[in-house]
Formats: sequence, structure tokens, C-alpha cells
Amino acid sequence: MNIMELNVSSTFYVSNQQIIVTWPTMSLSCNDDFIGIYFIDIPLLTGACGYFDYEFIQTNQTSMSWQMINLRRPLEFRYYSREKNCSGNYSFVAKSTIVQPLNYNIPEQIHLAYSDRIDQMFVSYVTNSSEYIPECQYGLDPSLLQWHVQGTTITYKASDMCEGQANIPGPQTFIDPGYMHTIILEDIRPSTTYFYRVGNDQHGWSSVRSFTNRPADDINAKVTLIAYGDMGAAPVQPGAKSTMDRVRTQVMTNNITCVLHIGDISYARGIGALWDAFMTQIDPIASYVPYMVGIGNHEYDHVTGGDKDPSGAPGPGGFRPPWGDYGYDSGGECAVPMVRRFHSPSNGNGLFWYSFDVGPVHIVYYSTEHDFLPSSSQHAWLEHDLSSVNRSRTPWLIVGSHRPMYSSIVRDVGDSIKVMLQISLEPMFYKYHVDLNLFAHIHSYERSCPMYQGKCVDDGITHILIGMAGHNLDFDTYTGAKWSLYHDQQFGYTQISANRTYLRFTYHHNVDDAIIDEFELRK
Repeated sequence: MNIMELNVSSTFYVSNQQIIVTWPTMSLSCNDDFIGIYFIDIPLLTGACGYFDYEFIQTNQTSMSWQMINLRRPLEFRYYSREKNCSGNYSFVAKSTIVQPLNYNIPEQIHLAYSDRIDQMFVSYVTNSSEYIPECQYGLDPSLLQWHVQGTTITYKASDMCEGQANIPGPQTFIDPGYMHTIILEDIRPSTTYFYRVGNDQHGWSSVRSFTNRPADDINAKVTLIAYGDMGAAPVQPGAKSTMDRVRTQVMTNNITCVLHIGDISYARGIGALWDAFMTQIDPIASYVPYMVGIGNHEYDHVTGGDKDPSGAPGPGGFRPPWGDYGYDSGGECAVPMVRRFHSPSNGNGLFWYSFDVGPVHIVYYSTEHDFLPSSSQHAWLEHDLSSVNRSRTPWLIVGSHRPMYSSIVRDVGDSIKVMLQISLEPMFYKYHVDLNLFAHIHSYERSCPMYQGKCVDDGITHILIGMAGHNLDFDTYTGAKWSLYHDQQFGYTQISANRTYLRFTYHHNVDDAIIDEFELRK
């Protein structure tokens, strides 16, 4: 094996740019030779397994395409092959010249979120530096961004998180996340389109994006929401790219008001670079419509380090009743990357539980990873929020959390968390006439009839499992429960359109964007 250099199509890149890596045909190669992408300080001879990502080389393959993510550091591609007739350890064969971001501080990972008031909007982005104050220029015309506002900057370290690999620096664990900049736009008008860009004169500006603010208390207001859970970052999660492609088309063509992502966001689980991959993936959507997130087990669940838990839950691992299966699912992150990257209204407990209005719809996010029993502070907050909803102003009431309250999957029969959710929260939801209860966690789709306590009733709650957005699908058998009207196991997304008197829910398969399940509710 004689090659010493891999050729690259470019030594500078921007996020989502393809870099082509090429090399001569190898006369002696193994079927598990691979090319990896490495931080340049990883040792050449002993660091074969210290890649950020890799791909095996196929027989006679001499080129490979890589979609780049700005990790704010120099990188290089390396070729490794096994010694001793393909039965030994990996040895270094070749590497590329250094490849690096064209601009380390170009604003990236841009995303929007609703704030406390209808005339406010969070705008957030990431760069490699906190040297200059973050800025947003915006206006009603893309060629005249006449208003200007400054923001704040935050970051996080490995030591800020609770435990495990989230505390360990390395290419496959914690990496420096850069700096998260957030600006609040004030006095924006409802149902009005604004154009904006973020950055500064010193480091550069983003391209001009746009968003349309949510409607106010307007009798004619109509909104369209997209909802899903359990997506993660492509290509690690096999359905994520197709979901993003379909949702992006919807956002660009169909006046989508906002996106609801109810838990299991990036599946980083302590692998910091996956947060960069996920945030880069949603930028083409989340920089145009607010991206409202809820907490899932893979963002939050931890066993130790509770003094660093941003939710303020008591104990070393938060809510861990003996009847629950709460584990180590966040890889030690305990939601720190979530709360530093995303934003929400401040009327609850940060990202963990909160509520907001979107036109004629009141949406409530609650956490199944925290104490939801009748004695809990979350339960009291939910009761207060639901009892305060003005149904003449927001006639539709949607609640959402990560773990399911209902499922007709055989392996879930007797699931204790599901049973406790039914005991603790379902009577409250029925009392306040909740229309839809959205949840995920199981990687498939299922819809109930309007129901209460396991039986179809005219004034019941429609429960919908929407965990089919990206993670490997769960292929299960079902009990045949009478309340379960439809279920399937395909990658997809859902859409909710509503005005004051009419709500339409549709479920779309990614493969052809066909509507596979739908129903209507009327007031």
C-alpha cells in the first residue's frame, strides 16, 4: 500500500457542502478498509478509532462524497487498512490535506422560537466566537432591513453536564459547541412577514431569511402546524432526511405556522457533534418557522449529577420511581445542550413544561420525564394552565409530551408509566376538554378514537402517537384494542390545520407524501 495522500475537491467548505475524496485503486485492500474524518490532533498511527465519522470502502471504490458540517475546527480525511492479511490491527495508509470552514464564525444553526408575548420572537444561532455582540437586522422588505437589535451569548462545557460521556472531551463525546447567540425581536406585528439576517460586521452575516408571525386574536385566523417526535440526525437515523425533505417543502410552499417536535430531538446522547449535525439539519426549516421542542428521555434521563440538572428536579437522577423505566438515556447530558440551544415561553419550567397560543389553538407541553403525579409541582402547573384557557379565544386545546398515555402494542401492555399517566393526568385532560394528546417514544404511528379511560366517547380525547420521524422504526404486534382506529410503521410526519370551528389532522408517509390517515373535529 503505497498511497500517502487523499485528494479532496476543496480544502475550504461551508455547511452542507459536498467534499469529494479520491484515491488510486488499491491492489492490496481489505473489505473493512475505511476512510474517516478526524480532528487533526488525533494521532495518526494510534488513533484509527478516534474518528468523528467514517465509512467503509467498497471493492474497487476510489471516491467518496462527504456532506460537511461546520464543527469550527480543522479536519482531515484518513485511510486505514488492517495489517496481517486483513486480520490484524488497523494501520494508517493515507491522509488528506487539512480541510476547514471557509468562515469559522459564519452564523449557522439559525432557528426561531415563540417567546412570552405574541409580538416577540426568539432568533438564535451559533458561531465560534463570543468576541462581538450578536446582532439581528430585520424589516418588512428583504432589501431594507431597517431595524436592528442586539442579543446575548452563552455556551456550555463538559463539566456543566451530569455524567458519563457527556463529561468527557473527544471526537465521539463532548466537543466544544461554539457559542449560542440569542436575540429577542420585540413589537412585531401578528400575521406579518419579516425578513432578517443575523451576525455582525466583523465576522459576517447570514443570508436573509424570513418568517411570518403567528396570528393574533382574529376571528378569521387559520394556522397549520407540523408535528412529530423521535427524529434525530441523518444519516445516523434512517428516516430523518426524508422527513426533513418533506417538511421543508411544506414550509416553503404551504404557509406552515410552526413545527412541534415532542422529544427525542437529536439523539446525541453525549456525542456533541451530533448536536451540530442536528441543528444544521433543521436550519432550513427552523430559520423560517418557530421550532418548538419538548423534552424526551434521550435529552434528559440521567442517574447522577442532579446538582447540574437545569430542570431543578430533586435528587441525583430526578424523577426515578421504582415503577418507571427511567434510565441513562441522555448519555449524561441531562438536557443541558437542549436548554442552551432552544427557547420557549417562560410561563412554566423552561423547556420542560410550558404553553403558548398559536391562533385558535392553545398548546401545552408537559414532561413525562419529570414527576407528573397529583402531588407534583408540574401537575399543579398543568391544572392552573388548563383551567385558565379561554376557549372562546382558543377553542382548540392540544397537549403534548414524549411518552405515550395509550398504546395498543402488545409489548406495552401493563407499562407502568402509561398506567400512571392515565391515572394522574387523563382525568384532568378530560375535565378541561383537551382535544388532542400528542406523544411519541414508540417509533411508529397510532391514532385513537375520541376516548376516556380506554373507551370511545363522544366528548373524549383523541390520542395520537407520532414517533415515526426518523429513528429506526418499531415493528410491533398490536392487541386489536377497539379504541385504536389506525396504526402503521412508516417514516412520516403529521399536519394540523385549524380555524375557530374546524380542525383537520393528517398523517403523511415520507416515501410519497400521501395522506395515509386523517380526521376532522368541529366546534
